Amino acid sequence: MKIMYAFIPMVLAISLVTPVSYAQGKHTETGELELSAGLMDLLRTEMREILSGVQSIPSGIARADWKEIADISKKIKSSYILAQKITPEQKQELQHRLPEYFKKMDANFHLEAGKLESAARNHDPQLVAFHYYRLIESCTSCHSTYATGRFPGFLPETKIEHHH
Repeated sequence: MKIMYAFIPMVLAISLVTPVSYAQGKHTETGELELSAGLMDLLRTEMREILSGVQSIPSGIARADWKEIADISKKIKSSYILAQKITPEQKQELQHRLPEYFKKMDANFHLEAGKLESAARNHDPQLVAFHYYRLIESCTSCHSTYATGRFPGFLPETKIEHHH
């Protein structure tokens, strides 16, 4: 069952503005994933928790607060609240609706969170900074693939207008 939870936080990265019908296929033309409204609400809550944790890590690095960084990383690795609140139906929806590539990206995200936790427990500031960078890189990689509607800055620019 732990593997089921492994890909959940990366789903959060797709926080769609408007929930869509479960019956509509796995993703939209823009590559965004489509999940039921209830699952999206739960995932948005989880994403806010991840964002809060990720934002506090740089100050933890600057203060050499290895325990705080390790604790946050552990929570990210194992999901904050989603594992406690997700229903069996929502678990099944995730398993059947997520593309394999998305699941691989999510596994990498959790792997990096675990490495960050380990580096913090070893009080290794250089390795902590490196794995923090890799964690953020995982976020941006997923957002640029599956959440360009939510984060249009990841779309390639097709027309650049200059106003002088």
